[in-house]
Amino acid sequence: MESKKKQITIAGIITFAGGVLNKLGYTNEYIESHYNEWAVEGRKSPNDYLWYLFNRELNNVEGLTIEQLYNKNSAIYYTMGHFVMKYENGDRNHYTRLAFEADLNRYVEESKDSDYQLEVVMVHGNNCEHIRALDGQTRTPQEMLAWQPLASRECTNPTGCNCCYSLVPKRDTNGRLVRKSSKD
Repeated sequence: MESKKKQITIAGIITFAGGVLNKLGYTNEYIESHYNEWAVEGRKSPNDYLWYLFNRELNNVEGLTIEQLYNKNSAIYYTMGHFVMKYENGDRNHYTRLAFEADLNRYVEESKDSDYQLEVVMVHGNNCEHIRALDGQTRTPQEMLAWQPLASRECTNPTGCNCCYSLVPKRDTNGRLVRKSSKD
């Protein structure tokens, strides 16, 4: 038996996703007035309206650097995942994984410009046996992007993945930062 979806209100959209939407240039007043225009065309569901805004912004790449694009996409996908979990009784891990993919792509870009070797470390959120066994493992950003163990089907957290990746400088056995060689 499928759980019933909860309908969000426009005020709820502003409370729930306003922080992300405001950073993307949407004022609270715009969200309200634009919804009223959007709903006139026969669309009524504020849930659908929020999905519309999310997808509209995912397709808006004009004037963004690659790092800005990855940051924006990560924030949107992460918020989408929470929305699915809270209002649509769904599994947020699909969207969390997309957010992580954006983060890892950003880490790949950041590592290109660094004078130091960078690694990505997995940090578990104390709720998943799968990742607890992998906690603290590191890979290069490119390797972690190819592997992507977080928010996978193996996640055992009933509310979805709450682990994270972190970009850290690589250190040698003496704890010193490792510079890139001229070949890197």
